[in-house]
Amino acid sequence: MLRLAVIGLGNRAASVIRMMRDVEPKVQVVAVASPDRTEVSCRLDKMGISSDSVQFHPSEDKLLEFSDNYDGVLIGTRCYLHTPMACKVAPTGLPLYLEKPVAITAEQLNQLTDAFAGREETVLVSFPLRVTPLFATALDIVRSGRLGPVNQIQANNNVPYGGGYFSEWHRNYDETGGLWLQKATHDFDYLTHLLDARPLMIAATATQKIYGGQMPHDLRCSACDQIDTCLESHQHHRLRGDTGGMSARGDQRDHLCAFSGEIRNQDAGSALILYEGGAHVTYAQNFISRRSAAKRGAVITGHRATVEFDWYTNVVRAIDHMNDRVDEITVKTSSGHSGGDHELGKNFVQIMRGEAQASANLRDGLLSAAMCLAARESTSSQTFQPIVPPGVRPEELPDVTSATEIPV
Repeated sequence: MLRLAVIGLGNRAASVIRMMRDVEPKVQVVAVASPDRTEVSCRLDKMGISSDSVQFHPSEDKLLEFSDNYDGVLIGTRCYLHTPMACKVAPTGLPLYLEKPVAITAEQLNQLTDAFAGREETVLVSFPLRVTPLFATALDIVRSGRLGPVNQIQANNNVPYGGGYFSEWHRNYDETGGLWLQKATHDFDYLTHLLDARPLMIAATATQKIYGGQMPHDLRCSACDQIDTCLESHQHHRLRGDTGGMSARGDQRDHLCAFSGEIRNQDAGSALILYEGGAHVTYAQNFISRRSAAKRGAVITGHRATVEFDWYTNVVRAIDHMNDRVDEITVKTSSGHSGGDHELGKNFVQIMRGEAQASANLRDGLLSAAMCLAARESTSSQTFQPIVPPGVRPEELPDVTSATEIPV
């Protein structure tokens, strides 16, 4: 039996545990720290895990008093608690499955860096996109050298369920750190993995043109007097058969109003990232896309060929520049981030057994979070921002001019 302790067992953590148990039925949840025992018991029962076999603790401190009884720990709390919970787990030396973003402030980045210095490979960060079969196919083509030197990547994330970031708990900026950290952390990670180069600086901008507004923050759709005219009311959702991610759970008539004046999330954002060696990435995220407008993937352009892929179509295309040849590959995927959650679950089982290191380790998580924080600062200051990996002194950063100079 592999004994798993869980700090914060919400819907996401439950999904991850299911994937682990699909890979290895011997994974057993033996302890949970949660303030709501009744809710967690119901969730465990739905997963086929008897709550009677699980030790419940009112706090993470109490759970960690029994760390010798565990083979691994999963942290599935709200985002602002990821770092403090991980820092408490660090002294135990146990393998850790840490949800993204790993941190939401620069201070948290430094705390997490210090807590796991030298043991980053024992922390698996929840970056499923980089281990999906679709991405692996595209990465193999890029790494094969078929593209030749790469000078640019164009990436986007048009989110068809974006309404959920304005009508559920994700709209609470102080808990999530905003949508650079909440969504772009995935994309920045796989893009950096694709280029296998160090990100140097970023310029970013964001807008809130659709959502947000002047409505009360605690207003629910069922209590609003604008149901007949509001395009995001439950009535209009029902008529067009699409909620856009609002009311993803529970009563569709009762989602929080997406037009609250206190919402700080952007509904669109764009970034330009320069990497060591001169290649650059353009990235755009949009949270009002719907239906077949959904898109998440990238176009990687090299001298000899271009590769493009999209997680919504599950297709990779390789277009030769020097020959009249196009290869199109359809990649079969499973549920759970296009099969990425299954791969992460398998990897964490191997880590708990001492058979492998993390496929997306804490260094990857820290770097991605640092990029997101730089994007957030750039958005605020309207300036290019250096990307400073945690633990790196400014004088150790590479010379940016060598990557940006071009003949005029």
